[in-house]
Amino acid sequence: PKPSLKVDRKTMTGNRPMDQAGEEFQNDESHQSEATSNSLTPLQLECISLLRSKQYRSCELLAQMELSREEQIQSNTAVTLEILGDCSHATDQFRRAISYYRRAALQHRLKRNFGTLMSAQTAAEANLRWKEAKSLSSLGGVIEASSVLEMVPKHIRSLGICMTLGNLHVASGRNSDAIMAFLDALRLNPYTLEAIEWLSLLGADRSQVLEVIEESLERKRSDSELQERPIAPILDIVSAHFLMHGHQTSQALAQFKKLERDFPNNVYLLLKIALLQLQSSDNAGAERSFARIRQLDENNIECMDQYAHIFQQRGALAELNRLASSLLEVDDKRPEAWVCLALHHQARNDHEKAIAFVEKAIALDQRHAFAHRLRGSILLTENRPEHAVVAFFRANEISRDIASYEGLVEAYLAAEKYKEAICTAKEAIST
Repeated sequence: PKPSLKVDRKTMTGNRPMDQAGEEFQNDESHQSEATSNSLTPLQLECISLLRSKQYRSCELLAQMELSREEQIQSNTAVTLEILGDCSHATDQFRRAISYYRRAALQHRLKRNFGTLMSAQTAAEANLRWKEAKSLSSLGGVIEASSVLEMVPKHIRSLGICMTLGNLHVASGRNSDAIMAFLDALRLNPYTLEAIEWLSLLGADRSQVLEVIEESLERKRSDSELQERPIAPILDIVSAHFLMHGHQTSQALAQFKKLERDFPNNVYLLLKIALLQLQSSDNAGAERSFARIRQLDENNIECMDQYAHIFQQRGALAELNRLASSLLEVDDKRPEAWVCLALHHQARNDHEKAIAFVEKAIALDQRHAFAHRLRGSILLTENRPEHAVVAFFRANEISRDIASYEGLVEAYLAAEKYKEAICTAKEAIST
């Protein structure tokens, strides 16, 4: 699953929902980036302690007291405003958080006589821009959020800013800009595996990615005499991802299996193996891989709708129902559980419920390719080929694969659009 057009709290932190990744706000050291702990007031120190303990109401009340006192003596209020912004963000008061972050950034600029200059000039201001962008994205303001981060000069962008900016660019269809942001992330840390995966998915130049990683690894080696070689086979991981998204299925499968032998029982690697086995039409092998993943981590949700599809294909509706129930208990805010329910009702020929559940999945993550593909399949069954074309096209736009191409060709044929069907088939062959 990838970021949706409305970049939600999940998107801003990779694959983790924000309430799990809230530590980025609560444990943030940026409140002290402009001042040492010695220069923070006793109330500010207590506020930061409460924030880290997730006592948002108490933190807010105490910070408001500190703000009143600072305004009375005309002291700089940047730190206190940032604390209040963090409290507001953590309690989903995003518009309020944006207001606090902007006021805090203005205080930083006034302190340095930058006045109303819009671009961030320090790491502290950059961090405030990052937080502002996260709040904006939580309100669905993808374009505005990316504009805020683009005002941060490259030389003071953190890893988090680069990754967030990359996700925002993907969500707004600016793939070439997303590639540049993810490359910048790798320059800061070559072990940013999510950036590698995105770059392979977006069709970045493999040699450029390898060059950036090697340069970044070399800088790490020069910083530490102890690190003579990479601490993880990062170049092998790059190779595996680019083979996978380049549709070189057999070579990709061999590469991921090699990695899995080096890192046994790794759920992430097993998921890639299972997906590649599905692409190779090895459903039995994929089912064994998915079953092993469930044994290792029964709370894993990623790609479990693909596992459910195997159950549906062999008519194992009892297993499919149990899997859907289990996923809903783990997290009903993820699309995979609702796709499972859609598959279950599709197998029972209840297309009305199936389409309702798959649309629920898409509402939760608009970039969930499998949900769009399933929607196309259901619409095709209901003899609505024109609508099915749109669904399959969207699935293929998100993630180009043979199944999406096949659905698109079938939908074009059903709609008697033979020229489009031929062109799509040729494109699939050349991919």
